[in-house]
Amino acid sequence: MGLFSSLKKKSPELGPKTMIPKLVIGINQVDNLGPWDDVINQPTDATEKIIQVRANDVIKKLSSGAHSASKEQIEYYSALRAYRLPYVINRIVHCSKAIIRFRPKDINHPDVSPGMSEEDRKWIGDELAKRRAKYAKLNLDSIVAKLMADLPKDKADELSRVYCEKKSQPLKVGILGQAGVGKTTTVNNLFNANFKTSRTVVGTDKAQYKDFELEDGSIITIVDLPGYGRSIDEDEDYKKIYIHELKQCDIILLIVQANDKALVDDQYMVECLYEWSKEGLI
Repeated sequence: MGLFSSLKKKSPELGPKTMIPKLVIGINQVDNLGPWDDVINQPTDATEKIIQVRANDVIKKLSSGAHSASKEQIEYYSALRAYRLPYVINRIVHCSKAIIRFRPKDINHPDVSPGMSEEDRKWIGDELAKRRAKYAKLNLDSIVAKLMADLPKDKADELSRVYCEKKSQPLKVGILGQAGVGKTTTVNNLFNANFKTSRTVVGTDKAQYKDFELEDGSIITIVDLPGYGRSIDEDEDYKKIYIHELKQCDIILLIVQANDKALVDDQYMVECLYEWSKEGLI
């Protein structure tokens, strides 16, 4: 309790709340809130209502006050079930300036729906394919191509150069959360990428870089940061690690647990991120 005792409380600010840069908060493990329909890998109607109530409660707690996140930065999901992962992707796109190239595992993927029949797996797969085909013209590549077609050649060439340069840059994603919130499962199913290498961050054995290869051959680096909330002394030690690593990340993904009523440490973490971003530390 009392994450980072040195955190200074400041008086509330006036005016509309602004988002903490490049932060997305994921409320994971909603599948633990009630029964699940394994046939279609979706919550039952009763569970969906419980999830909505709990998610709204967590969102309210993490977005209340002058030193909190914005509601637009928070999404609920189940990494284990690949439930609502596209919504998390949408939040990442909205909250960061990175060009997102990864696609999460689908709800009919054998890894996340072992109880689904092959007939249902195929039907769901076909439906997902139809939806993607329908919205294919809305993807960023198509939009940029259409925009370039309407520009003079010199401006189109410059836009193409900047876009390709930005798109080719490796993404670095910092993962934060308490122990047991599902960081590893989130990485595996959200990014649907193949693990390549893992290396300890130079100068510390508390954080680890994990490189994953995406479907298009590009690389995404996950910065797996130590879990907070176990003791005040540990949290104070981790502060320097968090600031040093998160400053270099394109995206910060803070994961909290849906079925954990004790959100005090998570709320303090959000406050820290708010202060650090305001001070230009991350």
